[in-house]
Amino acid sequence: MTTTPIYLDHLASAPLAPAVLDAMLPWLSAAAVGNPHAAHRPGWRAAEAIDAARAEVAALVGAPPGAVLFTSGATEANTLALLGAAAPGGACVLSAVEHASALGCAPELRRRGHPVILLAVDGDGRVDPDRLADTLARQPAPALVSIMAANNEVGTRQPLAELAAVTRARGGRFHSDAAQAAGWGMVEATAMGLDLVSLSGHKLGGPMGIGALVVGEAVPLRPPSPGGGQQRGLRPGTLPTALCVGFGVACRLARAHAAADARRVAALRDRLWARLSAALPGLRRNGAPDGLPGCLSVALPGLDAADLLLGLPDLAAATGSACHSDAAEPSHVLRALGRSAEEAHGTLRFGLGRTTTAEEVERAAAWVIAAIHAGSPDGFRDIMPARASSPTPGKG
Repeated sequence: MTTTPIYLDHLASAPLAPAVLDAMLPWLSAAAVGNPHAAHRPGWRAAEAIDAARAEVAALVGAPPGAVLFTSGATEANTLALLGAAAPGGACVLSAVEHASALGCAPELRRRGHPVILLAVDGDGRVDPDRLADTLARQPAPALVSIMAANNEVGTRQPLAELAAVTRARGGRFHSDAAQAAGWGMVEATAMGLDLVSLSGHKLGGPMGIGALVVGEAVPLRPPSPGGGQQRGLRPGTLPTALCVGFGVACRLARAHAAADARRVAALRDRLWARLSAALPGLRRNGAPDGLPGCLSVALPGLDAADLLLGLPDLAAATGSACHSDAAEPSHVLRALGRSAEEAHGTLRFGLGRTTTAEEVERAAAWVIAAIHAGSPDGFRDIMPARASSPTPGKG
């Protein structure tokens, strides 16, 4: 009997929405040839489609269309923001729980003469605006602050408007990686006072390989390298029409259904937590409970989360950050929250999304609980009393 797989890794990549694929397909055919930067009818047609997509991306985060620079994804957008917007001699302030693509810019920032300061977070992963204010008050020059809208590992949301206001009061610029939060209607760039916002297509049902950096009108941005004049010379290169179109449709769908989808998915997340916590004494939730609707990060000391998932091949989930799922070291996010190395290695991250069903949640909970109770694989025999009659699910 074949087991139907369950996909609970939407935080790493959401399934491509059918309407997105339908919109992209015409632009992948030979009949749609045309460089969007060329001065002829096929090029103009492609450019119009990209302009329409740009408007949809901008609308998702409450920004003007001209503020949107298309990139290959949020990683490139983070790099472009941090290396391109840091003021000469100014510090770059990041939270300790930022995505690896942001933290990975630290060596280059230091090489260019920018002090890099990591802000500590509380036990849920939240940045205290007062701590940021104290940090900025000690800087001799305006700083670039980069704090993600919602964490990709534990789901905690940040008080963006407060943090941005603190930054602006000190003459600095504020950047936020909103790859996870934007699709749930949680980001309003202009209203919140955000100077730069990073976005990703495949986190909200769009295609991989496309994202955006939203750049405020008054933000001076230096391109990372010389190139062509596309996108005001800030991110040169020929734009991929099909990917831009797909990204735009995904943004339009997310904006149209954000509130209802967020309520439904949050209820499923809470249902999964209720099932797991009731059956597994000692299970601990990572992150704030009012975070991303689809994020549930749980830790059970003594559990080898990687071995557990290897024993459940029909369940797609994660043991930490999607970008570090193959790394042996404990998650830097969980360590910043004060979790022990044992708790970090015993953490499972479930990413629910718009296509997740109640039946999948119930089945996933049953699989995980049964696997732990059965004591298989060997990495977590001491957590719960073994139940010889409980089969290990997910095989078949």
